[in-house]
Amino acid sequence: MFLIVVCGVPAFGQVTITAPSALRAVNEGGTVQFLADQLVTWSMVPGSQGTITLNGLYTAPASVIPQQSYGSCQVLPNNHIYNTRIDSLPINANSSSWMAVASSGSVNYYPSFPLNHLNSSTPTKDVVFYYTPANNGSFEIPAYPGARIESGWFVPPLGDLDRHLLGIDTNTCGFQEMYDLYSAGTNSDCPTCTSESGVKYSNSYDLAVNGGTDAASLYIMPLSLHLQELEQAVATGGTIKHALRVTMPAGWVGDSFSSFIWPAQASSPGGGSIPYGARFRLQSSFNISSYSAIAQVLMTQLQQYGMILADIGSQWEIDIDYEKWPQAYLDAFNEVAGAVTPANLEAVDESGLMAADAGSGMTNVNAETVIATSVANPSQSAQLQVILTGVTIDVSAPQLYFEAGASPYQLIACVHGATNTNVTWSMNPMVGILTSSGSYTPPASVSSATVTSITATSAADPNATALMTLTVLPVDSSGTMRIILGETNPYTDSDGNVWQATTGDDGGSFFDNGGAWPSVPDIFLYQVAHFAPNDQRFDLIVPNGTYRITGKFAETEDQPAGSRLMDLEAQGQIVFPNVDLAAAAGDNEPVDYTLPATVTDGHLSFVLRRVAGDFTEISALEVTRTSNISGQPAPPSNLQVNAVQ
Repeated sequence: MFLIVVCGVPAFGQVTITAPSALRAVNEGGTVQFLADQLVTWSMVPGSQGTITLNGLYTAPASVIPQQSYGSCQVLPNNHIYNTRIDSLPINANSSSWMAVASSGSVNYYPSFPLNHLNSSTPTKDVVFYYTPANNGSFEIPAYPGARIESGWFVPPLGDLDRHLLGIDTNTCGFQEMYDLYSAGTNSDCPTCTSESGVKYSNSYDLAVNGGTDAASLYIMPLSLHLQELEQAVATGGTIKHALRVTMPAGWVGDSFSSFIWPAQASSPGGGSIPYGARFRLQSSFNISSYSAIAQVLMTQLQQYGMILADIGSQWEIDIDYEKWPQAYLDAFNEVAGAVTPANLEAVDESGLMAADAGSGMTNVNAETVIATSVANPSQSAQLQVILTGVTIDVSAPQLYFEAGASPYQLIACVHGATNTNVTWSMNPMVGILTSSGSYTPPASVSSATVTSITATSAADPNATALMTLTVLPVDSSGTMRIILGETNPYTDSDGNVWQATTGDDGGSFFDNGGAWPSVPDIFLYQVAHFAPNDQRFDLIVPNGTYRITGKFAETEDQPAGSRLMDLEAQGQIVFPNVDLAAAAGDNEPVDYTLPATVTDGHLSFVLRRVAGDFTEISALEVTRTSNISGQPAPPSNLQVNAVQ
């Protein structure tokens, strides 16, 4: 049991409500028995969902639709300030002056934060924070090589690059965010510290009053755009129902440590006047009807829920999940960037939504509120908001890549918000075999990279679904898969081998930098590099056996030697450390690296680890099944370069 007094400092005759501690997250259709310290009549604020009896038994509605979910968990209460619409709110009195400062650039989307799925088997560590010591404690930290961290696992800490480590425990639905994880002794100002900052939170109204991992002490995951939710919105004709975090240059943001407004909890001084926590929206007069369907979903979110200033960074940059975004979504991001400028934006005044205090995200709209009124003294009453939890579901990975002929693979989905956690699986189009229990077997062969969509549906609530994209890659008679990562169309080389168009990675983009190239066979395989600001992963599901992984590389950005370094990793082992393409081959010159791999669990892993510089890069990838691997890596091969020198 816990005690909540909602009406301020207790006074004689005031009503006090008690309820089970589990109250803060009542599943759809669930019940909670409320109690009071005196005889009361029970009721609910008009408009509240659910019912309450004369005896104080509250019953949640049979169906609750979460505003947002991530990693199979509901993300904060539906009427949390992050999840609340602001299209009907008044314009902020400072809007004109703020927009005059933030008058350049356009709204743009940038993949930033990879997600780690955590559970009871994830290693834990007692962490000491430099900036947020009140949040010190035990955190779940996934182990290398499976851990995913912003910018890259081996990027040095305390540098210029952000290194956020985000995770969701799919057992408990606990969220955790860390910034700049490192070993004790790394920070000379705090020798015992092991991270710059960190915070934990759950499905509650609590804000990061003791500090978070960005300048405004706002939570990152609830304010990021998720691949899963955009796919769902596009597939169902729905919308994105929460605010997004946005960055601005230091010269735009407030110039003191007090330059923040609710819901922000802190600030990092810049040289301007816009406070952290300021919320902006796309003007209602902006006509979105002429844009693509995906762009309209994005623009509707900007109009209805808007953006909250969270940190110093690029102009009007919105953070999105670091995932493999389909090209249609990337095109829509560019479409919005080309259309929505500061001239189309305005700041809103959301201060009137605050229902508790500045440390709470509770709002006074769309709340489920129970009222207990004293029978002896009807002027005395107490209120308590109920947090409703809907059924949420997510898959273990948004996309998977299979070699044709691979063994059956068990797909995984997690369900929360219902006692029935069963899942039904469906596939469209039919590519291979999918059983009712989620076991997938790819076809024995395909003529080209073939894509299918898998849907996991909660048995408890058919409205709760999650999408997974499966790609089956062809393998030729020599047991080889080939991918040209910088092209959207397949390429046939001089030996007649077909290289599949860009696929197989976990995120990134490609760009043709042009320039002069040597006249050697199949130089086209090297000319366009695939870049990523994080570690670049290739995880393939293949038959067990021995393999030869050949990466084809070229430095295409005229980088000086030593400025861009990568580690090349196979099956969790660094095979080639500190690879420097500029030093190995020179600018616009091809070079190959070949790594051995032994697969015993059906998973082949090849990772480019970012060590120094702005990106990891690779042009093409070849994976060959062989029984003749010596177990030793092949040295870098640039014989093609030597042939023309």
